[in-house]
Amino acid sequence: MGLAATRTAFLLSALICVLAPGRGAAAQARPFLATPEELTAALDVLGDADLVVLADPSRRPARLRLATRVAASVERVRAMLVDLAAYRSALPALRRLEFETADKRQVASSRPSEGMAVWELEVPLWNLEGKLWLQPTPTGADLIVMEGDFSPGLVRLSATSEPAGTTLLSIDASANLRDVNWITTRMVKRNPMAEPGLAAASFYVVLRALRLQAERVGDAPDGRRHPATAPSPPQLSELDGGRLARLAGAGLQAPALLAAVRSQGNGRLALVQVLALSRLPAGAAAGLVAQPQIWQVLPGWHKLSPAKPAGDCSSATCWKLDASFPFLDLDATWKIRMQPWRALSVAGACQGAAMGLDLFPNGAVTAAVLSLYPRLDKAGYVPRKSIESEPLLEHGLALGVALVDAITLVRALDANVR
Repeated sequence: MGLAATRTAFLLSALICVLAPGRGAAAQARPFLATPEELTAALDVLGDADLVVLADPSRRPARLRLATRVAASVERVRAMLVDLAAYRSALPALRRLEFETADKRQVASSRPSEGMAVWELEVPLWNLEGKLWLQPTPTGADLIVMEGDFSPGLVRLSATSEPAGTTLLSIDASANLRDVNWITTRMVKRNPMAEPGLAAASFYVVLRALRLQAERVGDAPDGRRHPATAPSPPQLSELDGGRLARLAGAGLQAPALLAAVRSQGNGRLALVQVLALSRLPAGAAAGLVAQPQIWQVLPGWHKLSPAKPAGDCSSATCWKLDASFPFLDLDATWKIRMQPWRALSVAGACQGAAMGLDLFPNGAVTAAVLSLYPRLDKAGYVPRKSIESEPLLEHGLALGVALVDAITLVRALDANVR
């Protein structure tokens, strides 16, 4: 083995040891939903939803596990995971992904390719670029980000067959989102929880895009919704968090969070729900969330006060939000319903948004499920242009915001434990 190859092998081993989820002295406990069988069982509970696990929100870099069910054979999905052309097709914003010159001979090989690849991602306001090592595995591939943006990073993709003939596609991922550019640096400086939110948004787009690519037949559309497709806000009854809360009994332990992302048949976002555990009893928590003050802990919720009776608020409780957060316009008037807590945005930048909070006793703790349909496509220039560029960011950004909101809210509730 030559010196360059030896150095590369050493770097790969070091990065995998440092970044691989579930390794190291800090991860002595068995990971939550660690096996394909457990992930399949969780997806059975959720129905038609994608699954996201954030084991420790305070850990840097953020580490996430994501899973979805693919209507395609496991052989097809695994072949896709080692094919650079499949990634380019799945992610149109990936303007460049190719092996370095020394490895171009592998592209034409009939065997799965392996080697260093250069990549460039074009998104609104900036371009990202770097180098990653593609390494085939028995069930898929590892993408090890060694240089440039997102480095150091590891995206471990795996496809396993399910009894019904579908394929479980899972991702274990970790990457540096803090230092991507001045926007991410500013957001993380403003709120450290923005980093796992950004990571969740990025990795979810990869998960969903690969699922759509695997399920695509011939020249059929890839499942991304057309920009002109109208949004369809959920009904209040659809905000029920009972289904996700059932997974609290599967071994979830604080501070871990569990999220479900649902899509509509037209490809648009349907709903994001996040399950978090609070040490505050459900009854006491319900009393707190009925007051505007507890919600002011959410990022950007600078000032929340009772709205004047008028229009939709003439015979209902409404809260007026004056928000302040970089690159997001979240000003709104929220129409509130108590027990269970529900909110609809009836005016402001994010009119049409919906939120819900369900509190379920779960042994000695409370399972809190935050449901969110945020209308980020209306929340300012940056999110609007981002979603126009990559429609799946409607889901990814909503997931990121919901995770950050759930983390922040549960911490505020726990501060009231005596």
